[in-house]
Amino acid sequence: MIHIGTIETTKAERLMKALCNHFAQRITARYEGDKGFIEFQAGKCEISVTPSTMTLQFEAENADNLSRLQEVIVDHLLRFTPGENLQINWKDLI
Repeated sequence: MIHIGTIETTKAERLMKALCNHFAQRITARYEGDKGFIEFQAGKCEISVTPSTMTLQFEAENADNLSRLQEVIVDHLLRFTPGENLQINWKDLI
């Protein structure tokens, strides 16, 4: 299953780096250029950024794992952006 979220923000690169650095303390996570990768036991999240957007692509074997990955990443994004109103546009691929 794949679920994609897109966020319009001018802080996309900073947020990608913050997420990858945070999770790299416990699991496999890294970024290179405009791409970030976070590998959880339940699935993975690939991050792509442009100067004005951040795209999160979640992949997991089932809906429960997909939902959990999404919750964890979104919770951390909200913690990293207090006072901002991030709008995430979601799309299911499979």
